[in-house]
Amino acid sequence: MKDHIVIVDDDQQVTSFLKRFFSKHGYRATGVSTSAELFETLEHQAADLVVLDLILPDEDGLDVARRLQQHWDVPIIMLSARDELYDRIIGLEVGADDYVTKPYEPRELLARVRSVLRRVHRLGQAPGGMGMADSQRYRFGAVEFDLAALRATRAEDGQNLELTNTEATLLKVIVAGQGEVVSRAEILDQVYGNAATITDRAIDAHIVRLRRKLALASPDADLIVTVHGAGYRLAAAVLPAPVKPAPRMEPSAAPRP
Repeated sequence: MKDHIVIVDDDQQVTSFLKRFFSKHGYRATGVSTSAELFETLEHQAADLVVLDLILPDEDGLDVARRLQQHWDVPIIMLSARDELYDRIIGLEVGADDYVTKPYEPRELLARVRSVLRRVHRLGQAPGGMGMADSQRYRFGAVEFDLAALRATRAEDGQNLELTNTEATLLKVIVAGQGEVVSRAEILDQVYGNAATITDRAIDAHIVRLRRKLALASPDADLIVTVHGAGYRLAAAVLPAPVKPAPRMEPSAAPRP
């Protein structure tokens, strides 16, 4: 089945061109011009990736990205005419997987789309040297992490920590290190696919967001340690999560004579 890309831009010439362009390269594409149209589309059909312009007539693109991350687990590539590093970091902080500045070459955008989708499609595969079964759940500190579903929860009550695709992949790579330092180069390769626009500050921004969410489970312990000049490591032992007992079935009442 073809990957479905939703393009959100109020310039109909742009959306029409990108729809034809992505269709020519093997994708199914839908173009919308407002956030309202975007969310209406997502109510009726799943999207594999959203290409989101930050300037929309009915809502700020950053707010749209936040809503997407809260309610739809879909990767986002942001488009913006602003090329300031601060804007890029803010975009990545709210959950974007990549950030492309205007004007751009369509083939550059296509390369970014392919890179993000390749990463999303391989989420179920363990990083090299993982030595762990993807079908199992693991626990470190007060966090449980399902490698297959890429879902982190608070161990005591199962509360979902609501990680984005990028945050979950980043955590998976760090967990794979099992306490060893994971270098920025490894993170860049495993998480971002060597995207040229990803800077050390962008990686730091995602680490900050990830720490903040893990703190919902472990407020008194920083589970990810920064090793200056080297990278990051997990500060807790990785153990198999305890198997939860099946719900106890009460015996049915004996039929009355």
